[in-house]
Amino acid sequence: MINKMIGLGICIAVIMGAGYFYVSIQNARKGDTLRIAILTPTTHLALEEIEQGFKETLQKSDTKPCVFTTFNANGNKTLLRAQAEEIVGDSYEVIFTIGAFCSQTIAELLQKKGLKTPHVFGGVDGPVFAESLAQLNKSSTGVYVKSDYKQEMDLLHKIKPKAKNILLVYDPTHGTGLEIYKKEIEHYVKQLGIALHSVEVYQTNEIQQKVAASLPQMDVVLVLTDNTVVAGIDTLVSLCNRYGVTLLASDLSSGEKGAALAYGITEYESGSGAAKKAVAIMKGKKPADLSVTAITNFRMKINKDTMNAQGLELDDAQLAYYENGGKNNA
Repeated sequence: MINKMIGLGICIAVIMGAGYFYVSIQNARKGDTLRIAILTPTTHLALEEIEQGFKETLQKSDTKPCVFTTFNANGNKTLLRAQAEEIVGDSYEVIFTIGAFCSQTIAELLQKKGLKTPHVFGGVDGPVFAESLAQLNKSSTGVYVKSDYKQEMDLLHKIKPKAKNILLVYDPTHGTGLEIYKKEIEHYVKQLGIALHSVEVYQTNEIQQKVAASLPQMDVVLVLTDNTVVAGIDTLVSLCNRYGVTLLASDLSSGEKGAALAYGITEYESGSGAAKKAVAIMKGKKPADLSVTAITNFRMKINKDTMNAQGLELDDAQLAYYENGGKNNA
């Protein structure tokens, strides 16, 4: 008799548990939470800050609770493509992409498959590329960084006036058109009496071998907003420390990782700006009605721990200026 009662109790518990599970599923289906996919190309502090800005801004908003699923391609473009296919094939309320390649891949897939899933992007460079994403897929919108490499080169020239040779390390297949920026920078620094050299890398693991041989003749190594190269910033920091070459990165997070000079925006703002568009979409706005917008609050930071090793000499006044958040007109 006791065994029968125990068995009956177990059955009831299982049935109740199953019922609770069913109710939980039904509640989720009724929209108690919002499922959001995040696609990021690799692991780097700048990209993590964008993701953090996106998540925290949404969590502080008055939308329904969000459940985030992050897909990280770890620098593998084949994996990224597979992850993008998985994302668009699922029932996410919003897709957030970080960087050019992720954003272009998702926009193309949504357009090709005729899907209307709202797509918000951040961490892309330039209005032309951002507008092209919105035109390609009507459910895509987002924020972009309006880089001013001329201003960046002006600041470099003021900080390191004796520099005569710059080595640009970049991935020419990067989706924002780095070849165009390369030509613009080359034309401008020539007027300053500086020669621009370049090394092309297609995978992060190529940096060590391809860059080291060129460093003895260089004064500065330049990195743009290029996820392939930024993912290997530790390698560049180590090489520049060894050869006494100043590393100038075009994102502030690389400065925290050891680049003597870092010029850029606070990446958190890019994620936060994209989240605000996601909030508007969740409240009924169509992505096509939300124009792409720019993040433009640039500044230069100096890493005092690595500047001497990287051949950068600054006086106390210059250091104090940048420590206090010096702006573009340094």
